[in-house]
Amino acid sequence: MVDVDVLQAVPATRLGPDDPWVRWAVDLLRHTTGKEPAVLPNLGGTLPNDAFTDILGLPTVWIPHSHPSCSQHAPGEHLLGSVAREGLRIMAGVFWDLAEHPPDADR
Repeated sequence: MVDVDVLQAVPATRLGPDDPWVRWAVDLLRHTTGKEPAVLPNLGGTLPNDAFTDILGLPTVWIPHSHPSCSQHAPGEHLLGSVAREGLRIMAGVFWDLAEHPPDADR
């Protein structure tokens, strides 16, 4: 039989899809890429996102830059040049719009 010892755990965090920050990010992503973003309200894994959401009370929106066969965190992990370029465009748009047109969120 198998014994499992969890040495480190990070709780999942959640920001509702109707949150003003999510709507702002979705609009920005749609405008920047011309694609409809997939919105997943929960973030789990080993990122200590709960430090921002639970301790500081800040909303967080994660924008991953990946593709289904990237083998993330595996020996054959890779990033396509097209995905990297799109990620740079997205994040430039995020920072530009954050300075010029921040979300109308009272936080």
